[in-house]
Amino acid sequence: MAVGALRIKFRRFCWGLNTKFRRSVTVSTQQGVFTVFLGPNESLGRSLYCYREHESDLMSKAMALLRSMKLCPPKGEGTVLDVGANNGVTSIGMLRTGELERAIAIEPEPRNFALLQHNVRQNSLNDRVVCLSVAASHQKGEIPFEVSGTNDGDHRVRMNGNHGAPELFQESGRRVITVPTDNLCNLLLDVPKEFTQNIAVIWIDVQGYEGYVFLGARELLSRGAPVVSEIWPYGIRRSGMSVEQFCDIAASIWSSYWVMRRGRFVRYPTSTLAILFDELGFEGDFDNVIFTR
Repeated sequence: MAVGALRIKFRRFCWGLNTKFRRSVTVSTQQGVFTVFLGPNESLGRSLYCYREHESDLMSKAMALLRSMKLCPPKGEGTVLDVGANNGVTSIGMLRTGELERAIAIEPEPRNFALLQHNVRQNSLNDRVVCLSVAASHQKGEIPFEVSGTNDGDHRVRMNGNHGAPELFQESGRRVITVPTDNLCNLLLDVPKEFTQNIAVIWIDVQGYEGYVFLGARELLSRGAPVVSEIWPYGIRRSGMSVEQFCDIAASIWSSYWVMRRGRFVRYPTSTLAILFDELGFEGDFDNVIFTR
């Protein structure tokens, strides 16, 4: 077995051992220094601990593609608007690897938000990252928010109706809190202009609630900033939005979406987005796409 494979196997063993005795651990990765929560189903933290990276290939290839099409400023310039920032891996990673200059990180779950702020501080990025503790949505107010007890990357807005989606992750038993919401346009009003005047890319992962964020950000999205978004059919249905509704929203904003195929991004018209839903199915699989106008 190669040295790298042995090292990863050992880290997996240490991760499992640490989950029995510790609540968190700090690890140095290629995307920055991160304190992560420990847990057997904590996928983001486990990725950073065991592999010393999380979606770094997606980030670098997505930014390279967007720059090749002149849809983003040169490397080291611009802001990433990180919606569903979790512990800050995208915001911090984009800055520490030199992809972008600044970040606006939005994270509604209180424990994740505190960890996000901590990770920003320990990477000495306080002056380059703005953190907002709110859920991006289509309207201003408050909303029920279900907290996963096993995976800090799977906290979600709770909506009525699920369009036939089964319950795969014991959602009905989750603790529910209330978090403030507002649309992205309003949220950016109080952010310093040096962060908002050159948004290079919007990166969004909100566990199936993406369609509602899009609805509330039409004016912002009309300015042309590309969007990298998770597509999780199960989560989208659980959010109360149908496949047809989601695809109609996407087609009304963007002309194309890009999916990674065999290591490179392939372009498709948004009119065919429903095919991706069929490909992924509704049992929990997901993928990331780039939406462009």
